[in-house]
Amino acid sequence: MGLRLRVPDVDDPDFVADVAYHEGPELRLVGSADSAALAGFQKLLDKLHEELTARGAREVVVDLQAADFLCAPCFKELVTWVQRLQDLPVEQRYRIRMRSNPSIAWQTHGLLALSCFDTEIITIETV
Repeated sequence: MGLRLRVPDVDDPDFVADVAYHEGPELRLVGSADSAALAGFQKLLDKLHEELTARGAREVVVDLQAADFLCAPCFKELVTWVQRLQDLPVEQRYRIRMRSNPSIAWQTHGLLALSCFDTEIITIETV
């Protein structure tokens, strides 16, 4: 049984963001995140970052295998998350391991571009 992290809900019927702590912290994104999901997604990433930093986490898995679409403002929130990590002292940083679905077009190009921001922090896995 995994421990749930305290994060705000993303209030969008077409997009589910679920955070759990099983073998380690994992953020699972499912569906399509349009502009209606932006405020909740931003709060979720802010709170998740606070939790991971407070816990001294070394890594978080972001499971995107069922994320059909992420609008540009939501994708920008992922970039902002990486920038916040880069602002931390090296010893406090955690890695982001993204599990992607190569059959979803936006993930192939978008995640590759995201990983270019910091190859030490972000790794991409295709499952």
